[in-house]
Amino acid sequence: MNKDDNNKKNNNNIGIIRVAGVPEHFNEPWKIGLEENLFKKQGIDIEWYSVKEGTGAMINKLKSNEVDVIVALTEGLINDIANGSDIRLIGTYVQSPLVWSVSTAPNSIYNSIEDLKGETFGISRYQSGSHLMSCVLANQYGWKQSDIQFVVKHNFENLRKSVNDNTITAFIWEYFMQKPYYDKGEIRPIGQIITPWPCFMIASRKNFIYQHSNDLNNMLIALENACLLFRNNSLDSIKRISINYGLTEQDAKEWFDKVVIIPTNTISESTIETTLDALKTADLINNENNKFDPIEFIERTFSKLTVDIKSMRLYNKPELLITLRNNLRVAGISKGSISYIDLLPFDQNHYYGTQVLDIAVNELQLNQHDKDSNWIIQIGSNLGGCARYLAGKYHLQVLAVELQHDLSQTASELTDRCNLSDLVHHITGNFLNVAEHLQQNFYNAIVSWITILHFNQQERIRLMNQSYRLLKQNGFFYLEDFIRIGNINNEESQILEHDIYCKYLPTIDEYKSLLIQGKFQIIKIVDLSDDWRIFTSERLEKFRQNKDDLLKIHGEDIYNRLEYFYASVSKLFMGKNVGGVRIIAKK
Repeated sequence: MNKDDNNKKNNNNIGIIRVAGVPEHFNEPWKIGLEENLFKKQGIDIEWYSVKEGTGAMINKLKSNEVDVIVALTEGLINDIANGSDIRLIGTYVQSPLVWSVSTAPNSIYNSIEDLKGETFGISRYQSGSHLMSCVLANQYGWKQSDIQFVVKHNFENLRKSVNDNTITAFIWEYFMQKPYYDKGEIRPIGQIITPWPCFMIASRKNFIYQHSNDLNNMLIALENACLLFRNNSLDSIKRISINYGLTEQDAKEWFDKVVIIPTNTISESTIETTLDALKTADLINNENNKFDPIEFIERTFSKLTVDIKSMRLYNKPELLITLRNNLRVAGISKGSISYIDLLPFDQNHYYGTQVLDIAVNELQLNQHDKDSNWIIQIGSNLGGCARYLAGKYHLQVLAVELQHDLSQTASELTDRCNLSDLVHHITGNFLNVAEHLQQNFYNAIVSWITILHFNQQERIRLMNQSYRLLKQNGFFYLEDFIRIGNINNEESQILEHDIYCKYLPTIDEYKSLLIQGKFQIIKIVDLSDDWRIFTSERLEKFRQNKDDLLKIHGEDIYNRLEYFYASVSKLFMGKNVGGVRIIAKK
């Protein structure tokens, strides 16, 4: 009998699963499931083990058969699998990313992340979250890995002491675990970094998954029910988080509102690929030249791989963030207060920049409303460039909705630096979900520049219905987007699906039908295909002409990846089967 089969039934012949997790707020749903006997109702007996030492210690317990399942940091699990262990991911637990806060001493001379280049970071151990995220931070800020040094301090308490006795300059730890110490004045935050992946995964050993797949499936069903209770009983959940983790109820609510805990046996390919890229950057994977297939990280008889927008070539590595920070550093505006005008050369990632923003304002008459009631929504706000321009120049109030947490966080930081946070409000999430919580009949306009192409056909129907509900009477819906104008060939289909993350490409007539079906009145349609063909071709040519300068600023890897993306998009438009359109519709 395999040792995994020992002690797997209790006296009532119910399957036993020994689960380990950190004693943090993320694991309250497990406690609720145990308190409410949700696991036993599914025929499973859970033995819960709190492991305060974290992911590395849990991995060791899993390997030594002290536990059967662990709930651990994504980066730690993927790192261990990449280095040859028999652990496999069985599901995603916390869908939202982890918010890591960069801390220093209250009276230190350091006031921003930019000040930390060349300094010493404290970490709990090598290959820990505090180590890896320090490396990710260096990468996102365009630093070399040699630009930061590390000192092992073993635990959170020692890290706090060490910034105050000057043995380290700063350290990175989860924000809400640090918040009580910020309030006491023991440490001081100077910036944040968000993991570019869902923060907690569920994992087990290969042979345990194979032998106990039915029990694991029942465990996930019960856990999902526990998470529903946790989410639906929000007041009780916030109170227990506040009491159990020393947070004010306001801080507990802030954490609760941002976290997304939905256990599932699906794992996105981009989560694995993005984490692997970060691990390679941090020199944590033994064989950096090894080509990994995401399927190798899951137990395929139990879990499923999915594709999401982070699989898009422009988003599956942090090129946008790195190039932005590099450009700001070269321009001498990497920190401190700035104007939205200073950012215009760097934060307008759509076609034809502010020219089309001015067109939108004039066409929708957005500058003719009372500014206090002139609210608009931007779907897909990226780094916030459009929203800041509309707020800075026209004093519009913009709700900037961006799916990707790392982009949204950086956008919010830049908006703060431009002193526009009273006008631009950044929300991270899928517009289809965010819209359900917004006030109906409230917004003057909903605008989008080259974003709706990421939504599939059914999602676009929902998007139109939600937009119609949110707009005031006579409010406008404005979009610029890709369209199909010919028969898409195989190469173009591959570019659309894999490089751009577009699985559904309508014609102009199909777009019109979609809007009319959503009860909108079509006001104006402009075919932008020729303009976009020129723009994408000239963008590529200019990029190649500036190769020497760009290589000095950004390095070869980023240059090559961006050059590939720009060339692929230009090829699409030159083929004349893909075009662009501007559509203005009215409620």
